[in-house]
Amino acid sequence: MRSILFLLIMSLNIPILCQTLVLENEISFFSNASSFSIGALKDIYVSEGDNNEIIKLDTNGTILKKIGGFGWGSSSFDFPADIFAYSLKIYAADKNNDRIQIFDKDLNYLSEFNMKSKKEEDYFFRRPTCIAISNQGDFIVLDSDNNRILKFDMSGNFNMQIGGLDAGDYSLISPKYFCLDSQGNLYVIDGERIVIFGPFGGGRAILSAPIIPIHISFTGELLINDSSNIYKIDTQDFSITEVLAIPVPEAIIKIEKIDNSYYLLTSNSLAKYKMINE
Repeated sequence: MRSILFLLIMSLNIPILCQTLVLENEISFFSNASSFSIGALKDIYVSEGDNNEIIKLDTNGTILKKIGGFGWGSSSFDFPADIFAYSLKIYAADKNNDRIQIFDKDLNYLSEFNMKSKKEEDYFFRRPTCIAISNQGDFIVLDSDNNRILKFDMSGNFNMQIGGLDAGDYSLISPKYFCLDSQGNLYVIDGERIVIFGPFGGGRAILSAPIIPIHISFTGELLINDSSNIYKIDTQDFSITEVLAIPVPEAIIKIEKIDNSYYLLTSNSLAKYKMINE
């Protein structure tokens, strides 16, 4: 097993650049936001846990559409834990309804993906809390009930289990969130460690972090955040290369980098920042 320690202050000749993010725009009317994603046309989609809603916004924060409410029918939710925009479709992890709901870019209901019609009970997912679509169009779902990640092809057929009980040292204990890089590698926040799997599900590395990681993302570069800072990670040696200081009073739930801007979600707001060198 390969284990690497993240250090906040690196030794030898590996400098860490400390930079500050400056606020450009902020949307502040959410009650308990759980996730967000930015679509191909730059529209913003936010899931609200308490209200069981998904909200579509433009870049100025104007509400374009809102769907949801508590329930188990189409376009209803029982805690939308995560949302993922891919191409012109929007995927929502409807946690307590054990399903993924799929919408078009205007939040019109298209279909849902669940295990009700499947026979392979060993690979059912329950209480999905994170979802991504690979470059090949595969569903990748965090099955929080069974502490594992499941991969399905674009037709909904089971492909593989990742981080399950049969993964040895790479078995997941308390997975919270994951992301994919451009090569198909999978980075999973598992308690206070980061577990990395290759494109075919094999374990690559286990990183022990002195920070408490909350979210991880990859949009050209690997970013991890705790409640108050963003850390840029080198995907070759997994060292921290930059620390971005964030002047916000609330804990960060999720981060995404789009073009040269950073989007930070808290339970009550979504803020857009630009970076300045100190």
